[in-house]
This record gives sequence, C-alpha cells and structure tokens, in this order.
Amino acid sequence: MKIGQKLKEKRQQANLTQKQLADILHVSRQTISSWEVGRTYPDLDVLVAISELYSIPLDDLLKDDSTMVEDITKKVKKSERRKMLNIVLVFVLTLVSSFSLFFILKERQKTHTNDLGLSPSDLYYSTWEMNYDPTHEVNQSIISFDRNNVATYYRYGSAGSLTTSNNEVNNYNNLRIEVDNDKYIVTAHGYSQEYTRLSDTIIKDSNGLEYYKALSETSHDSLFWIADQFEDE
Repeated sequence: MKIGQKLKEKRQQANLTQKQLADILHVSRQTISSWEVGRTYPDLDVLVAISELYSIPLDDLLKDDSTMVEDITKKVKKSERRKMLNIVLVFVLTLVSSFSLFFILKERQKTHTNDLGLSPSDLYYSTWEMNYDPTHEVNQSIISFDRNNVATYYRYGSAGSLTTSNNEVNNYNNLRIEVDNDKYIVTAHGYSQEYTRLSDTIIKDSNGLEYYKALSETSHDSLFWIADQFEDE
C-alpha cells in the first residue's frame, strides 16, 4: 500500500477530517490532500509526528513504498549537504570576521594617542634627518618609516659617496611602533630602537642622536631605493 493510502486510512480510522489533521500538524488542508493522493510526500519530521499521533511505527508507514523511501533518502542527503555547507560558511565568516577585527584593532593601535600626546602614527610614513650627534662619530643619518618597513642610513667619518665603506644603509621589514610615556618603541625584523620625543618635530634615539622631521615627500622613497641598491651589491 502506498504511503498516501496509508495516511488516508489512518486518518479515517482516527475519525479526523483533513482540516482537523492539518491543524494538528500545522499544515494546510490542501497539503493533507496532496499527501493522500500521492502528489507530494511529508517531510521526515512530519512523518515522525504522524507515527506518534497514530501510535504506529515509522517503518509501517514507509513499508512497501520505495518511492517514498527514495524521496526521504534524497531529502536527508540534501539536508546533510546543506548542514555541511552551513558549517563551512560559518567557519569562513568567522575567519573573515576575525581577520577584519584583527586588522581594525591593529589600525586603531597605530592611531592610539597616550596621555602625553604620542601616537604610533607620528612615525608611520615619515622621514627624519639627524640634527645632532653627541659622539661626533656620525656625519649624517636618515631614518625613514612607511607602513611595514623602516630604512636607516648612516655616514661615518669624513664625507664620502654612498658607495664608500663609511656608509651603512639597511631596510628592515615587519615594522611595529608602540608608545610608552614619552618614547616611541620601534621594532622590526633585525631592528630595535627607542626614540624620545623632544618636540613635535624633534626626536632622540637611545644613542643620543637627535633627528628633525624632514618635510620632503621624496626622501622616504629615495632612502628605500638606496637600501635596495646596497642589498643588491
């Protein structure tokens, strides 16, 4: 016997109209009619509710109706695929949200200003030229920062060209700048330095070298280009 015929028979044995059964199962009367004539099939959770309502095993409802069993199997597989897809989507959204939150927090750290008015953004995308060396060992020095790198140039002893052994040029990656009271804590791969702010345009490193903020917009790119040339030699 087909599932539709069984559903109709059990409903009539229970003295229920299609409308009464529809109200119990929270579906429309047309849905009950469609089940009983075999146009559509109930979902698995509805079949469980029907088996409990009529106090008959679920197997008895499904027995001898291979089409119904096949339909339920397809629905179960589709449901499992949907669940798996939902799990993957949730994982991807969580991952994207985590990276977005990390990026936002990182950007906020760069613009955070402490009680003394210092902010990491004071140094990002800036270039500083040496103003004074108490040791008189450095003739010229330039420190330049972008978003992720810091480049340094030192010229020692007597004046000379950029290709002499008296010049030292380096480029360090993975730049990180933090503030602590009146100091900028600068770290990068292979580089660590503390700069004390003396004014809005003057800073001093831990060796006593004082720097003033350069206004040239091209000095930053030029210094990084010089550093690349030294690395290639």
